[in-house]
Amino acid sequence: MLIAVSINKPDLVAELSDTFGRSKYFVIYNLTDNVLDFLPNPYSTELGGSGIQSARFLFEKNIEALITANIGLHPLSFFNSLNIKVYRCVKGPAEEAIKLFKQKKLKEIEINENELYTKRNRKRFRRNFSNDIIIKHHNKL
Repeated sequence: MLIAVSINKPDLVAELSDTFGRSKYFVIYNLTDNVLDFLPNPYSTELGGSGIQSARFLFEKNIEALITANIGLHPLSFFNSLNIKVYRCVKGPAEEAIKLFKQKKLKEIEINENELYTKRNRKRFRRNFSNDIIIKHHNKL
């Protein structure tokens, strides 16, 4: 089983990256062979879409699980559609995150469908609210 961990330096004692898409490196750890590999993230400096591009990059490496501190909605949806599990580990070195994963102490990050619709409605509400003000303003003229 291949596990990816998002980090900022190519070292096992390096802290986890704060965000998945902007992490500088990934540790790819093979649970069966206990072999690890450090890969630079080629999409960490992209202006937009770094999360989904990084997700596609890891998918091409055939990972089966990801450990990260935070991840965006689009890469999380992408991983869920491919049955790749995403786990949250808030702080600590990559070595500790892998150890916690082996002990099954990490919590899986799941998409809450209510959050998807709430965010979408919030944007629509703002747009309608601003249109209402403009319409009321034109009626006064």
